[in-house]
Amino acid sequence: MMLVALAALAVAAPVGAGHAAGSVGAAAKAKPAPLKATAEVYDQEPGFLPRTITIRKGGTIKWKGDSSLTDFHTVTYLRGPEKYFKSPSLGADATYSRKFSKAGRYMIYCTFHAGNTQNIVVK
Repeated sequence: MMLVALAALAVAAPVGAGHAAGSVGAAAKAKPAPLKATAEVYDQEPGFLPRTITIRKGGTIKWKGDSSLTDFHTVTYLRGPEKYFKSPSLGADATYSRKFSKAGRYMIYCTFHAGNTQNIVVK
């Protein structure tokens, strides 16, 4: 099983537009963590990719089973600041979404493939 996450990036506010010639511009602002991220589930190792997903507090991650899945997979809470959660078994084209309302570090795993883990950072 492999999860590949594609983050929907949030756009940062423009930085220091229109400062006087010769002056030092404002330091570039760091882009905020995205509010949404999407992950796809595959049967191939190493499991969840990327190994870490970062989202903002209140953000949602959506996991989607690849259309070629031949095995079932879950998104299951291992540790973190929120209560236990577990997706139903995800097969081909199935989805599971989870909103993260507490900042912190989480770890999830697949109950069928316990070595497949993913870290989630909520800022």
